[in-house]
Amino acid sequence: MAVLYYDLSEQFLASGLKFKYYGISRTVMEVGYELALSHADVRFVIFSPAHERFFEITPRIGAESPTGILDPGLPPEATPIRMRYTFPKPNKLRDLLYPFAVWVARMINLRRWRSVPEGTAREVDLNGQTLVSLGRPKIMADYLTASARAGVRIKLNPLLHDMIPIYEFAHSSQTMFCNNFTHDNHIVIKGSERLLTNSVFTKDEIERFSASGHLPAVPDVVPVPLSHELRPTDEPVVQRGPSEPYVLCVGILTGRKNLECVMEALLHLHETGRKVPPLVLAGAQRKRTDSYLEQDRFDPIRARINIITNPNQAELRSLYEGALALAIPSRMEGWGLPLGEALWLGTPGLASTEALALKEVGGDLAQYFDPNAPEALAALIDDLQSNPEGYAALKTRIAASKGDLRTWKDVAEGILAATGTTRGL
Repeated sequence: MAVLYYDLSEQFLASGLKFKYYGISRTVMEVGYELALSHADVRFVIFSPAHERFFEITPRIGAESPTGILDPGLPPEATPIRMRYTFPKPNKLRDLLYPFAVWVARMINLRRWRSVPEGTAREVDLNGQTLVSLGRPKIMADYLTASARAGVRIKLNPLLHDMIPIYEFAHSSQTMFCNNFTHDNHIVIKGSERLLTNSVFTKDEIERFSASGHLPAVPDVVPVPLSHELRPTDEPVVQRGPSEPYVLCVGILTGRKNLECVMEALLHLHETGRKVPPLVLAGAQRKRTDSYLEQDRFDPIRARINIITNPNQAELRSLYEGALALAIPSRMEGWGLPLGEALWLGTPGLASTEALALKEVGGDLAQYFDPNAPEALAALIDDLQSNPEGYAALKTRIAASKGDLRTWKDVAEGILAATGTTRGL
């Protein structure tokens, strides 16, 4: 049976806990957990910027992990400082001073590495080996660059989550982040054996950007759609939603995530004399969101707004279960975990028609609206809360379809099949 190395560098560089509920980190953990339980020969590795090499580690899984799912099993004190290995464009002053900054960071990282217990991390040679990574492209670009300098050629199989920053770059929003993201994806694509994607939509986007010249020529691109499953955990539930049914939004901001549509929909309900349900905004606290919500025009519905900051997985599960519906008004998504999780728990999902990947997640179970027409979202919300028979029938239909939804085990199996490692777990 062929060996597959699975990359936990995403968790190592984020200390595994700080970004515990961040979508990509969640995906790395969930798939890693299923691979750890599989019959495939899967070995777990992290890239150490201190050594510019890979190390094999034995992850903690399930109840043994502070994440409740999976983590690299390394002390947080070992978390390294990350320094970019390459840049999109030359800069004389930066290029003169940067090597010294890298040297300083490396010395700090070597000192931090001393906190790793002896025997916990074992150096491994990945030359000619298959490596699967579900992390961010910037991390992959770093270790591909370092490995190439050392003459190590990895058979990288990355799962790419979206091309949204490249879309913004292509439409003249040329921020530093967009430039760096595009640059990193160039390195990853050129250094990959094949590409995996989290949806058919992302596959199509990558191939479209390759054809337009925004990305290089691509190898085979294999979609491995993500999961609907929300795994139960033993975490304490401290933060809860309102006692009456509410509209839930998970991780939405102004702009692409389109919080504006939800707020305008609730205002529309108020202005037309219809019931305004409570709104729960769950996720990281953002200053731009706070500033947006402080507008005087939202005073009529301000008492209906509830903010749940950084809910843990058990709290998130409770929020889904108590919601009238989940609203996801995004203009673009690579997949859309909250929509899948809501459906998994039997909660209706109201999804944007503009974010095409959401149709892959929601299928015929979700209800769809034009994200440029808040009154359309308002009408869906009003129907759910004013038509109890129809609402009950919708909930019954969603619950009956749970067996057709994707699990994290399905995702792991898809990755093993795509890489030719094995076809069974």
